[in-house]
Amino acid sequence: MRMHKWSYVWVGAALMTVLSGCGTVQPVALSGAVNPGQSTARAADQTRSFAGVVEGIEEVAIFAKSPGRVAAVLKDTGDEIDAGAPLFALEQEELAASLRIAKADLALAKAKWEEAKKGTRTEEVQYAEAGWQQANQKYLDVKNGKRPEEMAQLEAAYQSAKAVRDLNAAKRDRIQALYVQGAVSKQALEDAQSACSQAEAQFRRSEEDLALAKQGATQATLQALQANVEQMKAMADKAKNGATPEQIAQYSAGVERAQAVVDNAEYQLKNAAVKSPIKGYVSAKIIHAGEMISPNAAAMTVVNTEKVYVVIGAAQKDLERFYIGKEVDVAVDALHKTVRGKVERISPKADAGTDTFTVKVVIENKEGALRSGMTGIVSL
Repeated sequence: MRMHKWSYVWVGAALMTVLSGCGTVQPVALSGAVNPGQSTARAADQTRSFAGVVEGIEEVAIFAKSPGRVAAVLKDTGDEIDAGAPLFALEQEELAASLRIAKADLALAKAKWEEAKKGTRTEEVQYAEAGWQQANQKYLDVKNGKRPEEMAQLEAAYQSAKAVRDLNAAKRDRIQALYVQGAVSKQALEDAQSACSQAEAQFRRSEEDLALAKQGATQATLQALQANVEQMKAMADKAKNGATPEQIAQYSAGVERAQAVVDNAEYQLKNAAVKSPIKGYVSAKIIHAGEMISPNAAAMTVVNTEKVYVVIGAAQKDLERFYIGKEVDVAVDALHKTVRGKVERISPKADAGTDTFTVKVVIENKEGALRSGMTGIVSL
């Protein structure tokens, strides 16, 4: 049983009385004194140690936003970096070209949209109406047949072509006879034959034109010409009325779509330079210049060690020893010293594999002496 402080004072006074009243000193039994060995054993029973691992309070795996070839690696393992510091860069030539193409497509989409909002130009309306009038006139001409003067012209063209054909045929026959006699060259004969063939082709065309004019247009021809008239009229009406609200909305959507492509291309180009989101140290570098990189694989790891956690596992029976804010001693063998920490997080659920609760002890580490992966022994 532990003796209170005032008990020691009372025993001391009794000893003084005995000494003053007797010539020899007699031993006095101190029944309330504490056994030093027993006290030490109980203190040892109350102290527990928990081994844990040092972790950075922030640890981020760095990924590229898109696949590509690594142009340059700017940081290496162990380098200290600030938030926003560039870590590595991808090749940008192809990304820059994609951005230029996207901007050109956007400019074209905007031009079409603005033109649709302004309506069709006057000269375009006039051109469309002229096309419609020409198609209609051709349909009427064919439907009504050739006029007498037109028939006379076709007949005259036919007779002229026939006369030219007969003349060239006679000339060819004469030159051929002379060629047989050796009086003219082969080239002269070939020229006469070519002229005769051309005259014959022209005669056939004139003959067909005259026959068609006398026969008149077929029903299929009239239907085709009438369909062409209707199509040209629809085009003229469209030019006159301008774009419909639905068409303008489509052009507007085209602009938005092209703008989205530009934004994406700019985003890809911007992210070709990969930066660190946090301040800390590069703890791992997995890439090298010239390699192809995938957005599915981490390229680097950055850890912030201004504060670190010592992560331990506590059994259910030891949980009562911990509470948020409790200060504890942490022995770090790698540094050969003990530092002070504070319980900051306690898991609300036991780990299924170890049946222990995760406890995180935070330690200030401004000088960076503590590093991720070190072992820390928490005693309390």
